[in-house]
Amino acid sequence: MFNVNLDTIEAQLGATAAMSIFNDPQIGNRAVLTTHYEDESTFEDSSVVMMFKTAELDALAKLIERAREGLAAAERGGIVGLATWAEKNSH
Repeated sequence: MFNVNLDTIEAQLGATAAMSIFNDPQIGNRAVLTTHYEDESTFEDSSVVMMFKTAELDALAKLIERAREGLAAAERGGIVGLATWAEKNSH
């Protein structure tokens, strides 16, 4: 088993997200996204690990691009901008 950590980023509300590339002889190669959140008020931790093959990672990248577009529409036009964008781009 071999794992290469690509980067860890800080997210909102004290969460982190890390992406790595994982190789295992039994399950093969995967991109691994690990998210972690620690609630300081309750001292509870939660983690989610998602493993992606290339096609799944490509689909996630497209979804992230759509999220960027939606955020940009909201930043330009507020709720009206987001609603207009959503009407044109929702599935």
